[in-house]
Amino acid sequence: MGFTTTAAEMMAFPASKGYVRETGRGKHGVKMVGATRIPIPAHPGNMPTGTARKILAQAGYSINDVIEWRR
Repeated sequence: MGFTTTAAEMMAFPASKGYVRETGRGKHGVKMVGATRIPIPAHPGNMPTGTARKILAQAGYSINDVIEWRR
């Protein structure tokens, strides 16, 4: 079984690590600001695994970090 996540969870995980949601407009996405600025597409439904992996890598995390955080 593969890794599945939503945009909401992809915003909650960095928020738990100290990232803050940056207010802005347009592009159907959100930016989380912390050690780096990471864009998160805010579309309904599950996010593709590759997209989630790339977002997490930009912030210095991995899918395993999210799995551990869920527990």
